[in-house]
Amino acid sequence: MNHDRLLADIEQAEGFRRIAYRDTLGNWTAGYGHLLTPQTDDWTGKEFDRPTIEQWLSQDIEAAAVQAQKLGEWAVLDTDARENAVIELVFNMGLGHWREFVLSRAALQQKNWTRASTQLLNSTWARQVGERRSTRIANYILTGVFDNGT
Repeated sequence: MNHDRLLADIEQAEGFRRIAYRDTLGNWTAGYGHLLTPQTDDWTGKEFDRPTIEQWLSQDIEAAAVQAQKLGEWAVLDTDARENAVIELVFNMGLGHWREFVLSRAALQQKNWTRASTQLLNSTWARQVGERRSTRIANYILTGVFDNGT
């Protein structure tokens, strides 16, 4: 895992939002894609300070990394780029939803990077997060390198 790269990618993809908003699935969110709980509360107009948001981001990335490292596919991820991709997928969609990506996960476990990448790009998730993020993550899996060749 390349923590600095993961942090930069997530910050860029999520964007910074100081004021609570509803994400594409209608969940209350703030900061860098931090899920606000409980979801039954009305978070309209609630504003958060940068230190709180930075703390959330750090905790959320750490939680996603710990969860990702317990997955069956983790053992075959042979580059930082592929590890970052799986951590970011868990961060973005949550562990439960990532576990539903049975075909992508099976392809990863078989080191079939092409099929894993294709499965991701042909998902509802890819359409929800947009071409830029989904393509970047799929390319990390496909090539095993970050966009700048590292």
